[in-house]
Amino acid sequence: MTLRRWTLRAAFWVGLAAVVLLRFADPSPFPTLRYAFFDVAQSVFAGAAEPQRLPLAVVDIDERSLAQQGQWPWPRDIVADLVGRIAASKPLVLGIDIIFAEPDRLSPESLLKRFPLDAPLRESLSALPSNDAILAAKLSMLPTVLAVAAIDDGEAPGGQTVMQAPIKLRLGQQSVSELRRYPGLLRNLPVLEEASSGVGVASLELSGDGVVRKMPAVMLVGDAVLPSFALEVLRIARGGEAVSVEINGPGVAAVSLADTEIPTTYSGHVWLRDRPADSLLRVSAADLMSDAVPLANLQGHIVLLGSTGVGLGREFVTPSGSLRSDVDVQALFLENLLTESFLVRPQAAALWEALLALAVLSLVVLAVPRLPGYTSLPAMLGLLGLLFAGSLFAMQSNGLLFDPTYTAVVGSIAYLVVLGRGLAEAQQQRRRSAEEREMALILAEAGNRSKTSFLANMSHELRTPLNAILGFSEMMKREILGPISPPKYRDYVEDIHHMGSHLLSLVNDILEMSKVEAGESHLSESEFPLQDVLADCVRTVQSAYRDSGIAVSFDRETVPRRLWADKRMFTQMVLNLVSNAVKYTPKGGEVRLTGSVDERGDFRLSISDTGIGMSDKEVSEAFVPFRRIDHALASNLEGIGLGLPLTKAMIEMHGGRLELTSITDRGTTAILVFPASRLRNLTDRKGEEATRFEESA
Repeated sequence: MTLRRWTLRAAFWVGLAAVVLLRFADPSPFPTLRYAFFDVAQSVFAGAAEPQRLPLAVVDIDERSLAQQGQWPWPRDIVADLVGRIAASKPLVLGIDIIFAEPDRLSPESLLKRFPLDAPLRESLSALPSNDAILAAKLSMLPTVLAVAAIDDGEAPGGQTVMQAPIKLRLGQQSVSELRRYPGLLRNLPVLEEASSGVGVASLELSGDGVVRKMPAVMLVGDAVLPSFALEVLRIARGGEAVSVEINGPGVAAVSLADTEIPTTYSGHVWLRDRPADSLLRVSAADLMSDAVPLANLQGHIVLLGSTGVGLGREFVTPSGSLRSDVDVQALFLENLLTESFLVRPQAAALWEALLALAVLSLVVLAVPRLPGYTSLPAMLGLLGLLFAGSLFAMQSNGLLFDPTYTAVVGSIAYLVVLGRGLAEAQQQRRRSAEEREMALILAEAGNRSKTSFLANMSHELRTPLNAILGFSEMMKREILGPISPPKYRDYVEDIHHMGSHLLSLVNDILEMSKVEAGESHLSESEFPLQDVLADCVRTVQSAYRDSGIAVSFDRETVPRRLWADKRMFTQMVLNLVSNAVKYTPKGGEVRLTGSVDERGDFRLSISDTGIGMSDKEVSEAFVPFRRIDHALASNLEGIGLGLPLTKAMIEMHGGRLELTSITDRGTTAILVFPASRLRNLTDRKGEEATRFEESA
């Protein structure tokens, strides 16, 4: 196995290990991406959810209430009147999301301490009950839950009694490392807590970006496990004795209230499912105290009392992006508890997501290189879409929170790496191919030069004995040294001379072709009478093929008089084309030579026949050296297939071109096209002679 393959395998296994480690380390920005996906999904589903009316109402100390009763804090007797109005409506339970940590400054005993009053007034005030006692009396009229707040840092306030929490605790063998411990509580006055039915922790814990995504079901304060405010309200509303909490392993293992199982994280939190704000019944405290709202509207409801007035509390961002006050967030959590529509992030979700990321990484690494380039991107987008669609379906149908963003990031990075590696390999392969093509071209050129040199040398070596054969056979034909006896030898001598002439013409063609391919053939240009040269060519062919039964005609009047070209090459081109036309035309056929000048002034010499013709494939093959047409008529013909390639090379040396059109069994037309600059007439010759005379003078 090569070092490169070992390196790729090692990189693959290192990548797998890094994917697992990163998922459990969960560094930034992975939590941000995960929360963003959950928030977007909640925004979509919260907007599409139908409002559901529940026996849940919020009594709001809003701006109108402050304008009616005065600035906050109100005297406790006013708060007591408000609680009395709520008690008269006979709700299931009242949860007060306001902490009364200090005595009322406007209570009679507080006024006696703060102001020097005369004796009669002091005696009258001393006879009045305290405002806190009045509020406590009202609280005792109905099931009430008061809110307390966990202290984030510092020491717990001294002098507080230990809170008796309605918690049925089951402890396991291990620690509670995931459960955050708070040092203490900010509590209400003892007289108020004694009058209430229960106390719950109303503190909120925000994510790093300030969004409320999870609400604590239970909290660890000091050494005591306490219920949250919303959970305690629900316990009182349902008449439950206690909240069951099981702590095992790294934290909270289970929380239940009667028959309701509340899925929590190890830290005791519940993922908050956002709902439209208009799904709750909201009543202004001003309307309630002025009898503008029928008390029957709150009958049988769970009522939360809180404040949204400016300056009385801060607003919090929920997963769907809406701003809500503290009491609204508590109401939203209570709504989740009532409907049991929990969002659940399984404890093993990180492991499953790591395994899914490993599967996607392996799939991308193995499958993408095997896919065509134009399908890999749609396939990758489809895979990512399937991941996100599956996560959305799990959230909508079962309330399960699975994070597709980590797998999407891993898959996208793997895709880009594989794609980049593929592009790099393709680029490297292209460079190698270009180098191989360049080397092949160099070798081909070298081979071509070697072949050309070999053919040229062999041609020269063959021409010497051939010239001797032709000379001696010519002498014997003419019987210069005496008669040949017996007479049969004269026929042999003629055959020897004919075959030698044919072989010499072949050698000359090979030599000429090798010169053209090597770039060693040069034009020897001159002006010559075009009509006379063509007539000589026709006579030569007619003499050579006098027994063929084919008529060769030349339309002299269609041809210009003079041409500037290499006369030897021109003669050879015409002889090649006319000879081919005669050889591939059956007996009784016709070969015609005609000329014309086109609109651009180019001279076109056309040689057409009524022969066997060629197909389009045969036409393209006809220009390949040493390639001949496979036809019964051509099987016994002389030639080695250099006529057309040599003619094409020669006409291109003149700046022209060879055009060949053919129809099977109909005939072929070959056209030599010479540029207009090679035509000469009488006016041109006189002008040139005058120019040469002036230059010589």
